[in-house]
Amino acid sequence: MSNAALTTTRKKPDRNKSGSRCMAGNIYTKDKCTICGGPLKHDPQRRGCFCPAHKKAPKGTSFEVIFPGGIHRRFQDYIDAEQFLNHIRVEKANRKDKFNPDDYRAAKPNSFAALAPKYLDRKRGLASYGKIEFMINHALPTFGPMNVREITGADIEDYLFSIDGISEKTRHNHMAQLRNFWNWCLRRGNIITLAEMPNFPEVPYELGRRKITDWETQELVLEKVRELTAELDPKIEFAIDMLATYTALRPDDLRRVTESSLDESGWLIIHNPTKRKNKFKTIRLLERHVETWRALQFQFPALPDVPFFRHAKGQHGIKAGSLYGDRYLWKWWMRACNEVGLEGVPLYPGTKHTTATETAKLLGKDDARKASGLTNKAFDRYCDVQDSGAFDVVTAAERAKKKKAEVLPFKRAIKRQ
Repeated sequence: MSNAALTTTRKKPDRNKSGSRCMAGNIYTKDKCTICGGPLKHDPQRRGCFCPAHKKAPKGTSFEVIFPGGIHRRFQDYIDAEQFLNHIRVEKANRKDKFNPDDYRAAKPNSFAALAPKYLDRKRGLASYGKIEFMINHALPTFGPMNVREITGADIEDYLFSIDGISEKTRHNHMAQLRNFWNWCLRRGNIITLAEMPNFPEVPYELGRRKITDWETQELVLEKVRELTAELDPKIEFAIDMLATYTALRPDDLRRVTESSLDESGWLIIHNPTKRKNKFKTIRLLERHVETWRALQFQFPALPDVPFFRHAKGQHGIKAGSLYGDRYLWKWWMRACNEVGLEGVPLYPGTKHTTATETAKLLGKDDARKASGLTNKAFDRYCDVQDSGAFDVVTAAERAKKKKAEVLPFKRAIKRQ
């Protein structure tokens, strides 16, 4: 066998008409030859777009890179176009399966600015949407044009700790919302692998205790609310009294009840209550509240689907029949607090938290927590009442100590002669 037959045949690389190797993508121009009007062709060796028939014709002045995967980018300078084309060729060769053409499109579909509105659309309708929208939009000026796959944990940390005038709890909330956003990007494929997810910084915080009052002061405030609103709208005092009685109720829950929410047995049914999407909450009302509800229905008749807590007629600047605003009850509570001299106790701590704490003193912390519908951690933020079990232990220990002291003989010192 000849040496020629043993020689490995090397395939020559494919070349295009201009003599360059065939690679993905190319540079184009819409400019025409000033001599013949024909199209200009990209010539990598001459680094520009020229007329094949007239070498002395001026070269193109605007360029477009077209790359497989729908990448179209325009440039006014050939060097910029060439660098961009070479960059994505190298990226595709090195990243292989991780290469995503979306990262290089002119519209930047994987940028924070492009994805944020889509994320907000998915969250629309949630009770917390306003806060979500605020936090995402607050991050837009910082991360807007950046690819979500290229934003690092350090970038996020720098952003979070650049926000002035907020508590550490609020800073933590910003971090948590951004983490939810990135997890959403991962689920939908804008981020391909977990390795591309940023490491979110730790934002430690400690919640402060709520300032509450007691039942006596709470009743004084309720009496003042009744005095201020009885002629204007008796439902105002009724709503605040319910918040002070049923610790599982939240102010926004009352805005969700309708004329038909109270059944014949005295159970109040709240559909889509606060923090429970697509669910419902049931609370059995006291007889006095059932009677008041029925009396108010008789006084202010309406169709079954009409909100129960709606504005009455005769209030200046407020449309009769419109739903109470989310801070309407809070305003009346704070006004009554000012009248009686109670400071620093808003509606929620003054009703729900105060009643839960007073109930814990009376019936024990466990029963009070169950009635509140809160987690242990949330309940402990404002209820610092010691468990009855701890008191029982202290009492038993005290009794044992006294009993033992009575039994032990008294030792006298023996004098030595």
